[in-house]
Amino acid sequence: MRRLRVIISILMCLVTGGNFFPQIWNFLRAGDLDMIKNDHTKSFAAEFTELVPYANNDRDRLSWQEGMVTGNGENGAVIAGSPYGDTIIYQNINFIMPSADPRYTPDEVTSQLEEARQAVINGDDTWDIHGRNASYFYAFHPGPVLRFSSQKHAYGSYIRWMDFETAEVGVKYTDILGTWERATFSSREDNVTVTKIEKSSLGAKINMTLSLDDCWSLRGFGGGNEKDMRYKKLVDENADYIAQIAHYPSYENSELKDGGYCGLIRVIAVGGKKERVVLDETNDSENLAKDKNPAVKITGASAVYLIAKSDRTFNMGAFEDFEGAEKYALLDELNEYTKSVENKYKTDGVFDYEKALAPHAEKQSALFNTVKFDLGDDENEAVANEYLIRLQRESDTLIPAMVERAYNQGRYIQICCAGTSFPRLYGMWTGEWNPGWRGIYTMDANVNLQSSGMNTGNMYIAGESYIKFVLKQIPDWEENAAKTYGMTDAIQVPVNTDGDRAMMVEYNRWYPFQYWNAGASWMLLPIYEFWKCYGNREIEYNGETLDLEKDILLPLLTKQANFWEQICTPEYFTDKDGNARYERGKTALEEGEKYLIIPSYSPENAPLGYNSPITANATMDISAAKDGLRMTIEAEKAVKSQGWEERIEKWEALMSLLPDYKFDESGALCEWAMNEYSENNKHRHISHLYAAWPAFETQTDEQLAAACNQAIENRNRENEGEDDTASHGWVHKALVAARLKNAESVYHSLYMLMADNLYYTSLMTDHYTHGGWGVFCTDTAIGTVGIIDEMLLYSNSGVIEALPALPDEWSEGSIKGLRARTNAEVSIEWNESTVKITVTSDEAQTIDVGVYGGKTEKLTFGKGEIKEIILNRQVKQ
Repeated sequence: MRRLRVIISILMCLVTGGNFFPQIWNFLRAGDLDMIKNDHTKSFAAEFTELVPYANNDRDRLSWQEGMVTGNGENGAVIAGSPYGDTIIYQNINFIMPSADPRYTPDEVTSQLEEARQAVINGDDTWDIHGRNASYFYAFHPGPVLRFSSQKHAYGSYIRWMDFETAEVGVKYTDILGTWERATFSSREDNVTVTKIEKSSLGAKINMTLSLDDCWSLRGFGGGNEKDMRYKKLVDENADYIAQIAHYPSYENSELKDGGYCGLIRVIAVGGKKERVVLDETNDSENLAKDKNPAVKITGASAVYLIAKSDRTFNMGAFEDFEGAEKYALLDELNEYTKSVENKYKTDGVFDYEKALAPHAEKQSALFNTVKFDLGDDENEAVANEYLIRLQRESDTLIPAMVERAYNQGRYIQICCAGTSFPRLYGMWTGEWNPGWRGIYTMDANVNLQSSGMNTGNMYIAGESYIKFVLKQIPDWEENAAKTYGMTDAIQVPVNTDGDRAMMVEYNRWYPFQYWNAGASWMLLPIYEFWKCYGNREIEYNGETLDLEKDILLPLLTKQANFWEQICTPEYFTDKDGNARYERGKTALEEGEKYLIIPSYSPENAPLGYNSPITANATMDISAAKDGLRMTIEAEKAVKSQGWEERIEKWEALMSLLPDYKFDESGALCEWAMNEYSENNKHRHISHLYAAWPAFETQTDEQLAAACNQAIENRNRENEGEDDTASHGWVHKALVAARLKNAESVYHSLYMLMADNLYYTSLMTDHYTHGGWGVFCTDTAIGTVGIIDEMLLYSNSGVIEALPALPDEWSEGSIKGLRARTNAEVSIEWNESTVKITVTSDEAQTIDVGVYGGKTEKLTFGKGEIKEIILNRQVKQ
């Protein structure tokens, strides 16, 4: 039967050139669809987009975004999946291109604090920070682009896929020579990226050329500092490897002025012949190699294996010595390392792909399979991504298969990015130079959205990596607080970081990030949540073993509490009528007065009619201060170090003097708690709903919850068609609505994301819902996980509530393996009438377990004990 399918496929290829209808494709691929059917562990497509070098239009130059991805948290790859002109864009999450911009918080910011405060208190919206132009962090950049070139034939029966359990990206197709298959994965076991290419099903051997694309062939090259770097393409005389090594630009104040990067691909040919050849030169002035375009030609091989690794160094030598250099320590290191991996997995003297895959797949599958999500509808689950996306755009409701696949892919992407750091705006992948917003980490929305589901989604490695990502930044955060506000033993988070540094440099009049105060509370909350989900743990960092509670959580929370204590001064306050006041020399508040948080910044928005975003009493700041102090108090109670009770009294006293919230005439929570300001709802950001999500204040305050729901309604109504194309705005709204247990609202936001034009055929996502700008961005893909987790499980200390924001459309389903914020694992199965909740508690405790709108039972657990209850659902009539 298999041979018959091949023959039919070949005939159809010859007749149609492979461009036959999807129905015929489904018939021809019946065997492969059987493999995928009833399997939520793969994302697959029946189409591909070849990466076009030197493309003249953005559509072709952005084709890399359609590629499928693999990653192990440090090394990764984007694979286009073209049968005869495939490319692998190798990645390293740490690759950043230096610039001449300063790498320190400028002294000027300290002297400007009182000017800013006086401008705000006097309603002066013309103050412009002395005309400052922001400087920027270093830009994320790609590694080498390996191109496979072979003779083209008419083909059909094409499929490409990502396997979430193995992190393999596979390609399979049939032509006149038979069926061909290749696969690539980034190993968690060995920190390399491995590719296998096999002879065809009919025994046809492999004939191809492996070459490296010029750096300037990718989109964006020359628009930034990469034009000042120099690189070489190298192939050793035996064609055992092909490599690209580059020296970064030598800017005097850059820590990377003597640094560079290298990507090396070891080439193993089984049988046949491999040889070093030199292809036609290209006009690439940054390429300093003697042979500008060396390549590896393979003829008559029965199999080809590639073992690749990319890395960087801060010590490549002087920039001026790079052109004449013939030895490179980093290249030699990568060469020896990939050779050792080859030797590690030999069987009968030949590299064994399956043997190399096995230990990695064991780790990868263990990470991915902690959670399983099913909406109980098998229709469309065997439909390729591009058709599923099309069906969703044409549907008035969410298609279960789309929701499930997007959820599973979001978890996969988060896991791929976990290990050494955290997902960037681009996750850990790019196929362009100077990507949107430099591909950095943005900590006033994107990082936060991407951390929303990592703990409750039972991705321990992602939470652990997040902690390390934060710890690396702490010295800069401390300097920021000292420079911006003159504080001691405090931390202030910048909006952005490039992964190496997090100083306060990106600010100007219209984006006054130096006065964004809520960052530390928001960035520490996922670490607090990790603690609530998993209990106290030991964290390995920089060769040390740290106690989560004593060495990380409490010290960092104390530093952020110190920030709130020191930003509050009695000189700036609101009187008993809520009016902003200033009294020079005032040393204490009087009864009925509250501190004024000044200056303040609600991300990217300003009051209506006010010509400056530098304000006071941003509601986000008030909520973040309250929640940050609450977390600090909880950590103090857990650690109970000397003086803990007195410190708790201090933090509670400070909380009581923070500003009160303000509500508008519709009952909505205002974005600024200032009588002097008017609301501006024409904006995608809803940071002022911090009290609902990521904080928990609305859970015990019905008026505040109603005010947040009204605020979402106001934004949706007044902002429609104005500023609603950024996908992260919809993700944020959905997370807030889910925490507010507003099923209708969260379903609407999720539908707006999935039914619009932001998904690529790889099921990766764009920053814009209309998809027109081509800004690859993973916060929607990963944020979807947090949304669905919040829809199906609300939890807090001693509380587990199933299905808090379940839409009517999801009448049955299950989710198994979520973590609750009470150190327990939870599985939920539901139908139209009942809910089964299974809880495994990792500590002895009593938990209120129930279903939203229905019954709650108080269950007492011993450590490791499992209990199951079945409750009736309260379904709307």
